[in-house]
Amino acid sequence: MTATAASDGAARPLTVAVDSRELDPGSATSGVSRYLRCLLAALAGDPEIAIRVPGAAGPRVLGPHVLMPLRARRQGADVLHGPANGLPLLRFRIPSVVTVHDLAIYEHPEWFPDRQWISTRVLVPASVHAARVVICPSEATRRGLAGRLGVPAGKCRVIPHGVEAEFSIRIDQGRLAAVRTRLGLPARYWLQVGTVQPRKNYEATLSALARIPSADRLPLLIVGGLGWKYEPVLRAIDELGLSGQVRLIGPVDQAMLPAVYQMADALAFPSYDEGFGFPVLVAFAAGIPVVAARRGAIAEIAQEAAILIEPDDHGALADGLMSLRRDEVLRERQVAAGRARAREYTWERSARAHKDAFRTAARQTAS
Repeated sequence: MTATAASDGAARPLTVAVDSRELDPGSATSGVSRYLRCLLAALAGDPEIAIRVPGAAGPRVLGPHVLMPLRARRQGADVLHGPANGLPLLRFRIPSVVTVHDLAIYEHPEWFPDRQWISTRVLVPASVHAARVVICPSEATRRGLAGRLGVPAGKCRVIPHGVEAEFSIRIDQGRLAAVRTRLGLPARYWLQVGTVQPRKNYEATLSALARIPSADRLPLLIVGGLGWKYEPVLRAIDELGLSGQVRLIGPVDQAMLPAVYQMADALAFPSYDEGFGFPVLVAFAAGIPVVAARRGAIAEIAQEAAILIEPDDHGALADGLMSLRRDEVLRERQVAAGRARAREYTWERSARAHKDAFRTAARQTAS
């Protein structure tokens, strides 16, 4: 009898308990939170799967690593899903699936907050080896898992994320004007989205901006909170004389984010490494062109739809932004390619693949 068959032979929904500690309904720029929020929404109402979200309340270690999986077991979970690179240390024999987004911290620990050794040396390695299925958002992450942690290729499922439909729906001018007024946005701007931290390479965008003659330069709008080790970015704004041309507006509410994208002239995304690269795909859906770094999963996701550069080639980033501004034929070609690329990534498709991964994990243990 499989894990999804009732004792009388009638099929019942597969019950999946999801660790929701990273879920922040108000966050539109946190990649893990966005992944979890959109995945749960896409799975909601599916008669073949029942999602449970056991709370992790309790002491720092006891709550998430003992009480949460114990609650999942009491809720009749067939599968336990860790969507944020790790699983509880105790799982009470519940088959598990873990999503690993990227392994940048292993290659460049200096990009991240200090004292991450418990996660990198204990939790993540133990989780990927204990899980029945490991989900990766890209081939780049799958290769990283094989090379860094020795995870067999057959254990990994590459399941790309999707992009929310609201980004591709054209917003009327009245609504755009209302968002522009509320956020105090300039008439035209270049955009970069993501937490201000070393991996996102904001300093490259600032350097590129400074290379562009002031008469041709557009303001830079930075959407994302101040994360960690962000002080060099703030210093660069002052040292490059860009204080009046760079706006750090922090995180933006999900309801306004599509308008912020659609009003931008282009997205700059010179990130040093990404397991997926949500902002690139969102920009494609919103109909704005992209200049991005050829690193991590970015080239895999963007392909020919973005102008790809090396992350430390600040001149190429400046040239790419200016080319998109001056060459209307190039701009239209990139926008069309981006829209076509975005249509290949839906949360419905991602949810179906996740459901199949959950079923596989349940069958492996039940057989």
